[in-house]
Amino acid sequence: MAKNYDEKECEICGVWFTPHTANTKYCPECRNHSDQKRRNLEKQVSRNIQIYGIGIKKEPVVCTCAYCGKEFPTYSKDKDFCSNQCASKYRIEHTFCAHCKKPMTETDDIQDMQGKPWFCSEECREASKWDYARSVGVVKICPNCGKEHIKNGTYCSMKCYREFIQKEKEKTKHLRAAGLKECPVCGKTFRGDSKYCSKACERKHLKQEPYALRKCEVCGMVFRCPASQMIHPLCSDECEEHFKKMQKIKKEKEEKLQQEKLLKKRTSKEQKYIEENGLCSICKTSYKDCERMKSDYTTSPKGSVFHGNLVIKCPKFS
Repeated sequence: MAKNYDEKECEICGVWFTPHTANTKYCPECRNHSDQKRRNLEKQVSRNIQIYGIGIKKEPVVCTCAYCGKEFPTYSKDKDFCSNQCASKYRIEHTFCAHCKKPMTETDDIQDMQGKPWFCSEECREASKWDYARSVGVVKICPNCGKEHIKNGTYCSMKCYREFIQKEKEKTKHLRAAGLKECPVCGKTFRGDSKYCSKACERKHLKQEPYALRKCEVCGMVFRCPASQMIHPLCSDECEEHFKKMQKIKKEKEEKLQQEKLLKKRTSKEQKYIEENGLCSICKTSYKDCERMKSDYTTSPKGSVFHGNLVIKCPKFS
């Protein structure tokens, strides 16, 4: 005989219901998706506490709208506007271009930005991007045309990238054939490992070369980076040495990982072949040392493992 339980109040909606078990907390309506309904209830309670407070009911406070000057009752002392329309109009009248400070009311682009930055034109939006890029040191100089840009790549366009690569290939081809190098400062051809024919040319080049403020990849310091070092900006010889060491370690790790992948792939391939054809198909053990061949494949060495009729593990395998 089913036991009758006393009526309970649902912990979510407050409805009285007769539970089927002693541990039932929610009515049949709230039982489905009870977690979501409880979260919604907690949000509503939190919102009501924020507006009305806890305990004895508050008396409404009379506030003056900051836009239209109308007095209105409210339970929140921090409320400045009598309606959303007044709040929106106030924000519009007090919105200015984030770059040139032009009022929104003097333009045709009237919209409530709700605290977000607004620009009166695309020119101002672009200028603001450049100002921010210069302040954080992310402006780059294209090694091909010398033009400043704030794109993710080293070059300002794909066209410049292709032109630069082609120029370098042609120049390197002719000089390599003659076993020479060309100094990028004075144009003099020379032999050696250095990029410049002399230290004087190197200093001169770095002084005359276009630069931009960039963050050092090692220490994070913002410095005047020459265009030739834009790919990996490094502020000092110490940072350059540290960068080379890190690159070497990274390369060694990549090579080790590649070798492990190749070994794993080769092992997997060999294992698959053995499972399909058996060890006997590739075994080089002689007839006199193989018990299986001497017994006309009726017996096998002790410790052999079979996959169906095929031997996949054998102590005599060689």
